[in-house]
Amino acid sequence: MSTVTKRLVGAAASVFLVCGIAACTGGATVEGDPTTGNPSAGLHTARLSVANGAEAGKAAGRSLRVPTGWRAEVWADAPGARMAAWLPDGSMLLTTGDRGTLLRLEPRADGRAPAVEELATGLDDPQGIAVTEQDGATVVVLGEGPRIDTWHYRDGRLSDRSVLVDDLPTGGHGGKFVAVHDGLVAYDIGSASNSDGSDRRDHPDRAVIRQVRLDGSDDTLLATGVRNGEGLGYAPDGTLFAAVNQADNQPYPFRDDTGQYGKRVQSYVDEHPNDQVTRITRGTELGWPFCQPDSRGKPDLLDLGYVDDPTNNPDGTALDCSTVSRTMVGLPAHSAPIGFVFTHGSALPAAFDEGALITTHGSWNREPPRPPSVSYSAWDADARTLGQPRTIVEGFQDADGSRWGRSVDAVPGPDGSLYVTDDTAGLVYRLTPPA
Repeated sequence: MSTVTKRLVGAAASVFLVCGIAACTGGATVEGDPTTGNPSAGLHTARLSVANGAEAGKAAGRSLRVPTGWRAEVWADAPGARMAAWLPDGSMLLTTGDRGTLLRLEPRADGRAPAVEELATGLDDPQGIAVTEQDGATVVVLGEGPRIDTWHYRDGRLSDRSVLVDDLPTGGHGGKFVAVHDGLVAYDIGSASNSDGSDRRDHPDRAVIRQVRLDGSDDTLLATGVRNGEGLGYAPDGTLFAAVNQADNQPYPFRDDTGQYGKRVQSYVDEHPNDQVTRITRGTELGWPFCQPDSRGKPDLLDLGYVDDPTNNPDGTALDCSTVSRTMVGLPAHSAPIGFVFTHGSALPAAFDEGALITTHGSWNREPPRPPSVSYSAWDADARTLGQPRTIVEGFQDADGSRWGRSVDAVPGPDGSLYVTDDTAGLVYRLTPPA
């Protein structure tokens, strides 16, 4: 496969490489259209089977809704499963967040769950992860809370650890997520607060996306006003994209005849502001916390502008929202996108092999809760843009709003299946298209 990118966050005071291996117990087109109110048409309910040796836990007896004809399986149990990336030897790297470990999952035949190895321990909240090749060596890039690390990988082992960037701010949205392309590592530094206007003034390195070379040189600021840009990925044209978690519980920003300006209105909060997927170039400004994405008159949620935030920018003097970089693709409010992967060059069926997978964690404050899901957004090579996302995996949330699982990341596998991580159930699912 071509360079595989994924993400990981953490900050390690001490890291120990562990040598032992422990064994642990052509496709359907999706026809969904968000503008019709049925963004998950073309899906069917698939009861989860369980790979031999895996423990289904909270997923026991459960089902997922996946593209028609696809099968769904609990492939591996891995408590805290967060971000995933594939290695050239066909094994998967998996981060575990506050559990502090980096796992390697080695696929096995005959319906068995993969062998699971702790490849590194003692990490500080590992989140974003990526794999690339440099000078004939396989390089693993890891985002820890206060730093971005690299290792060389060979024969199932990590070596030659190097710190690219250190002493990064933590707390708040402190997880570091990464993407790699052409010797460059993009990484995010989330905001310390939900929507405090002083955050950018007090912490100039918060709410940004930066870029550094694989040798640790040329650490450069790319984008500002990015509240929590966890999803990072490079498009087929080589440009960087980010999936951004926007603010919660925002005041009503429109000076209309409703008399609601500046107030917290639950019906507005439930649907605004939209989360974002957009291109990131040097000098990009996404407006947080002075400008809210404005989806009025935009039922497709594409090409969104902004409106002044009533608390932080009521008179427009803190930031001229007309100058803020427009949002290419809006997502339903409080979707909480984390995983973001372009599928170009993957082994997925043709219906999904030229676009981006957007994995959302679901809301915490919406009424009712926004459910976790995986969506697919097709890439327009001529316009160099992404289109409206359509749901391709759902079912983690019951009708009453309770959840048995929460999707975090979705990555195409070398076998043509889609692998989805779940940090609530502590599982990795394998979703397989028809032969």
